[in-house]
Amino acid sequence: MDFEFRRGDTQFIRFKLKDASGEPLQLDLTDRMYFTVKTDANSTKVLLQKKFPDDITYDDGYYVFTITSEDTSNMAYGDYQYDIEVKTIDDIVKTVGEGTITLTEEITHRRDEV
Repeated sequence: MDFEFRRGDTQFIRFKLKDASGEPLQLDLTDRMYFTVKTDANSTKVLLQKKFPDDITYDDGYYVFTITSEDTSNMAYGDYQYDIEVKTIDDIVKTVGEGTITLTEEITHRRDEV
């Protein structure tokens, strides 16, 4: 899934995970999920990361997290790559989503918010 939004705007991300039979998958609190943003797949520098259960929560069948204004305010305009990876307590690792985030120009910058 690809996203496009203005740099510095708050974004609410909501998605479902399903098991092999199509049923909603709820992770155990010992499992981990990472939403990671980098300039590209070969980059070693993490620009933005949200983690389950700290930043990503489970609510009524959906995983939910917020990309805050502060998360993107200092990033350059343009395209970034992200993935969502699940790692279980028994070290099973699975990428469950990936895509592009495009940050577009903003008019009111943080420095203008006085």
